[in-house]
Amino acid sequence: MEVEGMKKFFRRSVAERGVRYLSYIGDGDASTFKDVCEDKPYGINTTIEKVECVGHVQRRMGTRLRRLKKDMKRKKLADGKTIGGRGRLTDELIKKNSLHIMAKLLEGTRTICFQ
Repeated sequence: MEVEGMKKFFRRSVAERGVRYLSYIGDGDASTFKDVCEDKPYGINTTIEKVECVGHVQRRMGTRLRRLKKDMKRKKLADGKTIGGRGRLTDELIKKNSLHIMAKLLEGTRTICFQ
C-alpha cells in the first residue's frame, strides 16, 4: 500500500504541482524506493536520488548497540571482561556516540530531515 501511494505521489507531481521530486527521503525501506525508481514516473532520462534520513540512521545504530549490549551481557570478551559496565559500552556512551556520528553525517552529506 505504501509503495502504490508513493508511486502515485511521484506520478501526479508534474500534473498537479508542476514539480519533479528528484530526491526521495528514505526511512530504511529500500523496496519502496526501488519500486518508485522502476516505475520511472518522469521518464527514462530522469533519475531519483535516495537521501537517507539521519534520524533513522541514528536510531537504528543506537537500537542495534543496545541490543548487542543486552545479548552479550554475560559473555566474556577477549580481554576477559563483559561488554557493559564502567569504562565499557554503557547507555550514556551509546547516546554520545549516536549524537557524534549524527553530527559527522550532517557535516559530510546532503541531509534533509531530522527526528
